[in-house]
Amino acid sequence: FQWTKGHDGQLGNERVDRLASEGAHRTEPDKIDTYVPRNFDIQGAKLTKISQKLAYMEIMNRTNLTHKRTTLALLDITRLAVEALSSNQETNETIWRSCRNTDISKNIQLFLYKALHNAHRVGEFWKTIPDHEHRALCTQCPGEIESISHILTDCNNPVNKTIWQLAEATWPTKHGTWPRPHIGLILGCGAIYIPNTEQNRTINKKNNNAPFKKGASHLLRILISESAYLIWIIRCERVIRESTHNEDSVRRRWRNAIDRRLQLDRALASKTRRNTKMINKVRSTWNEVLLNQQPQDDWVTNLEVLVGIKLPRPSQTVATR
Repeated sequence: FQWTKGHDGQLGNERVDRLASEGAHRTEPDKIDTYVPRNFDIQGAKLTKISQKLAYMEIMNRTNLTHKRTTLALLDITRLAVEALSSNQETNETIWRSCRNTDISKNIQLFLYKALHNAHRVGEFWKTIPDHEHRALCTQCPGEIESISHILTDCNNPVNKTIWQLAEATWPTKHGTWPRPHIGLILGCGAIYIPNTEQNRTINKKNNNAPFKKGASHLLRILISESAYLIWIIRCERVIRESTHNEDSVRRRWRNAIDRRLQLDRALASKTRRNTKMINKVRSTWNEVLLNQQPQDDWVTNLEVLVGIKLPRPSQTVATR
């Protein structure tokens, strides 16, 4: 291309100006063929430019999933339970995403995902299998058909009562009352949070704009998810391996599970994500549940400082009175 001065008497330039003027004064537009040859009409993304994440997102957007009625019922139960605690109504998408909340361990994430799909082989699953119908019944509650809700919250097994009592006793009362264990609260534990009241916002002016208590919400997700998963593991050991569990062993296993989460948070704050925000989150989460009520100021990042959670005293029996 070469620039040409306009209106300079050049023949080609004058003819172009005349044609442009005629076209501007026409009453009907020209019919322009907008057909693009197929070899030039390239659709989609180049394989050299697309990432695995983008490809997976596009596949999911094009896939129309149909959930079972039991799954839809569990989603509704979860949505109502989360709304009752956090005053926020979740969508199906946010509930599914909450199963992958980083506050929840990887193995528990998979457990919650399968539980929402009602994919665990309990209860009604065994009714259609010849010679195995008896497995549908709970071994601890005569005549009661097992379900994931019954196993985690409604079963009369002493293990359930012990674990949920430990979680309730560990929960600091300054964050409010301990929520009653419910299948919807367990399945949606990744989406729950403790709202920040106006009184707390006035006291903690630094978190004036925070809609919820980060440390308390983090602790609640850990207590609920770890407790529910331990109940499931002990139930599987009892049913499949026919193992027996006394109260002392259950208490030790629960304490070890929570203590592992405490040490993991400390490791993240001291090595992986060493910043003020993460350190404050760990401190606000665990300060109220530590065995030593006045630990060193650097207990979060200094892994040489030995800290552990307080284990509530066992219930008094006739033999120990």
